[in-house]
Amino acid sequence: MKGAIDTGKLRPNQGRTNQKLYFARLQLDRIGPLLAEKSAYSWEAEALSSREAAILHLYGAYISFLQELVRFYKLSGPLLSSEALRLAMSAKGQVSPEIAVFQNLEQNSESWLAGLLRAHQYCLVAPDPAPLDAPEDEPESPGRAIGLVAIVRDEPLSGLDLQNIQSWHRELTTIIREFRGEMAEW
Repeated sequence: MKGAIDTGKLRPNQGRTNQKLYFARLQLDRIGPLLAEKSAYSWEAEALSSREAAILHLYGAYISFLQELVRFYKLSGPLLSSEALRLAMSAKGQVSPEIAVFQNLEQNSESWLAGLLRAHQYCLVAPDPAPLDAPEDEPESPGRAIGLVAIVRDEPLSGLDLQNIQSWHRELTTIIREFRGEMAEW
């Protein structure tokens, strides 16, 4: 892995964010071949695992970049949301254009960041099960050891789903680069 990613030796504030973006890219790169092949016994489980890992790494990159902002604005402690940063900065009489942009994106339910944050939430909680076709009073079949749960909320592993996650990766990478460029000017 040496040389594959910036581990932060040259830019300690950026290393973890870069690492999380790279890890997300690795997971996204795994999904495509799994969806195309679909011949391995566990292709679906592997693809879902990579999908969820990509979402978790993208969220981790977002949080890690917020920590870059904490260091840049000389705030203390791990602040794990844009609102926590805004409040800490407000207490010091500071304003961050980066936080304003992030908060606008978070509040716009159609934005890429709102989509990423929703997907991250879905990874953390068990979904509400969809109603099964069989009536409730019908006994489970003896051959079925594990009950199946259909997820209504999203359709993982569709082409559109993969495109959305890839888009979140591009958007997050782009905005981080832009913000870093502006922070470097100061």
